[in-house]
Amino acid sequence: MSLQSAAQPVILLGMHRSGTAMIARLLDELGLFQGAELQEDHESVWFLELNDILLKRVNATWDNPAPIRGFLENPEAFDLTSRCLADDLSSKRTREFLGKKWSNKTGQLLGYKKPWGWKDPRTVFTLPLWLTLFPAAKLVCIVRNGVDVASSLKVREVKELQRRREEFDEKKSSGDRFRIQRAGFKGSARCLTLAGGFSLWEEYVEEAERILGKVSNSKHFIRYESFLADPAKPLTELAAFCGVDSDEAAVQRAIADVGVNATRANAYAKDPAVAEFHSKVRASRWMTHYGYDA
Repeated sequence: MSLQSAAQPVILLGMHRSGTAMIARLLDELGLFQGAELQEDHESVWFLELNDILLKRVNATWDNPAPIRGFLENPEAFDLTSRCLADDLSSKRTREFLGKKWSNKTGQLLGYKKPWGWKDPRTVFTLPLWLTLFPAAKLVCIVRNGVDVASSLKVREVKELQRRREEFDEKKSSGDRFRIQRAGFKGSARCLTLAGGFSLWEEYVEEAERILGKVSNSKHFIRYESFLADPAKPLTELAAFCGVDSDEAAVQRAIADVGVNATRANAYAKDPAVAEFHSKVRASRWMTHYGYDA
């Protein structure tokens, strides 16, 4: 059996901090298998590692993804890496993704027949490779207001900076390590500012639009704010698209279990500094494109 004839995945796409974890959790509740080992943000450790390798080998990172474009545009480099991935996805190593329960039943990923997929925002940039392996993959794209994304990223990175400051102030012995290794800032310096995080959001949504516009795969789009306002109907539609349980009772249970929080929509308006930034960028290309220019 080839990867093309295996059960095709649902690939969840969207910028970091755009609600992709919420959507992944909801779909998990409804029966979309996303890996035996998941991080707290519901990302498959197995597919995360593969995307890590892909980006690192071309000197790209989640907050500086641009270098991967040159690689994707080189047919020879692309073909070699695609063939390597095909071997890995056809091997017994996929049992690590399936876990003991399902690998005992199916052997490896090629034999798995239930709805499955994964979520990793960086897949926005590695998607062309994955589609050579899974040409009929279903694509779900989640979009959130870019200012709220930037604000959420900044909050996370500022917390990390503060944690490192506290480590420095403790003045503990660093043993064999340089002090900078223990207490120096480690994270995304780009996302320490609203402007930096917003420009990264622009990169992601532009790449997603570019790639999705070129492929004929089945696609489903979710606007984060609309989803939060009334999740039952869009979740039912999403579940049907993904081929998982779309029964009304199951959908309501999933919403309750995950704890969909409508107050997270348009959070920028609650912070004067972030609201001011929104007023400066709301007329930009992608804010206007998605209707966030009001």
